Amino acid sequence: MKKFYLLIVLLLCLCKTYGQYGQEPIQEAYVSKTYVNVDDEWSVVNFSKMVDVFSNRNGQLKISNAEFLKELSGGKANMLDNSAYVTAEFTSQVQTKNKTDKNGLVNLTYEGKLVFKTHDGTYAPNAVIVFIIHQADIIGLKILNKENRKEMAVDLEIKS
Repeated sequence: MKKFYLLIVLLLCLCKTYGQYGQEPIQEAYVSKTYVNVDDEWSVVNFSKMVDVFSNRNGQLKISNAEFLKELSGGKANMLDNSAYVTAEFTSQVQTKNKTDKNGLVNLTYEGKLVFKTHDGTYAPNAVIVFIIHQADIIGLKILNKENRKEMAVDLEIKS
């Protein structure tokens, strides 16, 4: 019986160790430039506070900035500065496209829900997000809120 318990403990340790190796690390970055698509023309938009982005190549994404997220939601996500209600997370993501352009940039397209955490509850529209990757770094995002057709693109600078 002692050997049986030892075997179970060994299997649990093995499963825990194996699970840690399959995870992609999260990259911390901030937005250096933001573009908004209005009538098929891109224009630069500035925000009063830094937009923080936490992401990886597996489609995980968390954005933190009330002003940016309110703009992306078209005013539907009532975000509050200096509170817990300043983030949105990309969930239920499924990779739909993987494309490499002639400059070596990889574009990974994911579809899922962008869940805005607001003081009223949540706002969770369907979204399409393209992760733009140079070597191992995510250098940009293109975000489409499918509910209101609001499209934004951002250039990212990795935090050091």
